[in-house]
Amino acid sequence: MIVRSSLQTVLMLVLIAVMAAAVGCGGGQGPALTVEDPWVRATVMADGNSAAYMTIRNTGREADALVGAMTPVSRMTELHEMSMEGDVMRMRPIAGQRIEIPAGGRVELKPGGLHIMLMGVNQTLAPGTTVELILRFEKAGEVNVRAEVRAVEGMGDTHMEHSDY
Repeated sequence: MIVRSSLQTVLMLVLIAVMAAAVGCGGGQGPALTVEDPWVRATVMADGNSAAYMTIRNTGREADALVGAMTPVSRMTELHEMSMEGDVMRMRPIAGQRIEIPAGGRVELKPGGLHIMLMGVNQTLAPGTTVELILRFEKAGEVNVRAEVRAVEGMGDTHMEHSDY
């Protein structure tokens, strides 16, 4: 009877220690990221480029940063930004390959702005299919995302230059 009571006490103490460690390792204090409405621009053929877009929300109390991405559908990915200079769209890699996600804030990756560039796409990306993305965050680590492929009208009407700064 004493052995059973001691075993119950030990198990209860272990459970309390595990719960305390879980609360001490974050417990809502650090970044808490969600990825909303991820999508990828459709391509007409393989061996071109595409881009991934989404909103990243951080409901935590600590900032985080998107520091990279990977996908099996392209040879290379980079964090990019697009800007207009006169009537020319310029696309550039983001210096330091880092997009800050503020605590309690959000960042929108969208056409004409910040995005994840997929270079050397190795298959046609048809509307209605999905693409696997692995997002790498500075603190939250890797987050797997399924992004819907969507057609974007008017993307071919604008002259675009790619620059590396």
